[in-house]
Amino acid sequence: MVHAKPAPKPRNISKAVVEMQSVDVVLEFTGGALKAARWSAADEQVNVLEAGAIAVLHQTDGVSASSELIDGSDRSREDVGASLEDDEFALRFSASQVKSKVAQARYEAKVAADAELLAARKKLVERRYEVAEWERETKKVTTRCEDLQVRLDAVLQEHRKTLIGVREDLHLEKLLATLDMEKATREKLRQVFEEQQQDLTRAQERVEALDAQVANYQKTETVLAQSVAHLQHRFASKDQQRAASVEHVQRELVDQHEQEMASMREELVIARRTEQMAQDQLQSLRKELKVLRDSSQQMMNSQESVVTHEQELKAKIAKLETEKAVLQSKAEQVQKADAQLRSQVHAHSEEIAALRLEKESLQRDNKELGEIASDLMQMAERQHADNVKRGVSPLRLTGDAAAGTLSSTHDKDGVFLQKRKKRLRLSIG
Repeated sequence: MVHAKPAPKPRNISKAVVEMQSVDVVLEFTGGALKAARWSAADEQVNVLEAGAIAVLHQTDGVSASSELIDGSDRSREDVGASLEDDEFALRFSASQVKSKVAQARYEAKVAADAELLAARKKLVERRYEVAEWERETKKVTTRCEDLQVRLDAVLQEHRKTLIGVREDLHLEKLLATLDMEKATREKLRQVFEEQQQDLTRAQERVEALDAQVANYQKTETVLAQSVAHLQHRFASKDQQRAASVEHVQRELVDQHEQEMASMREELVIARRTEQMAQDQLQSLRKELKVLRDSSQQMMNSQESVVTHEQELKAKIAKLETEKAVLQSKAEQVQKADAQLRSQVHAHSEEIAALRLEKESLQRDNKELGEIASDLMQMAERQHADNVKRGVSPLRLTGDAAAGTLSSTHDKDGVFLQKRKKRLRLSIG
């Protein structure tokens, strides 16, 4: 807030205007009174002169009456007429003098009244100029007061904005707390992912053990025919290719996961540093806010320094808002990376399920191959036993009957072998 200079009070101006109006009224009244006094004085003089003239006329009338009464005197009628004419001439001359004096008195009264009225008008014009000056000063002072009021409102608005900024800082602290909670949940998810990786390694060990068992089964099945060995060799090569591709994909996934985890750790360290910096800046801003509250009286006296400092605070608040937006974007990136890792884990679990299904199918195929091999071994042993029996007494069997039995036995064995080969091909695919 800024203290304005004490402006002249409008009450004094209104008082001056009222005084000027009263002066105008007084001047008009005095001018009228002067004119009336002059005219009344002139009228009195005229009335006095007229009264004197009337008295003279009365005297002349008395003289004429007395002259008429004294008809019997010694003066003649002609002398009386001459004296009457002289009196009438004197009366007319005195009346003209009275009129000229009345006109002269009226003119002098008019001139004096005009002079006084002119002086009063000059004073009135001067007072009106003074009133106009006072009104201009009043307008200037009112405009200045309005400007100061506007500036004061702006300063109060800025203080309100600073208070709103403090509330936003509290909201930022809440967001940071939620970010900490998200970090804790991310740590839990990482632990779950590690457990799943451990389960995956156990499954891989089981798969390797099963592969070793399959290899043992393949070693025990070398007694089979060349076709069966060839088919087993092709099947084993396909299995090895699949296992190699699966191991390669697993290695790529593990490497990618390690790289992403390393990048996420780096981003987490950077975010913690920025968070610490933001907290330090927040503490410093709180201290500055406390200092500002303590020095509010000084801010009222120094508006320019307050404006510059508030601009700095606005810049710092904008910087904090940008940092908050960066932290939010990083948190979103971390969430996206977490979602990608979850999707990769889900895909990996699906691949493990597919591998388990393939392993079960391989176990079934191996079981069928073992059954076929056992059947072939039994058939070979039977054939060997028959051959041994026939080889013990080959010369005793003579004629077409012996040849027919040998051919029928060979035909049955051939049909049985063809059926087993067909079944083996269908089972292997």
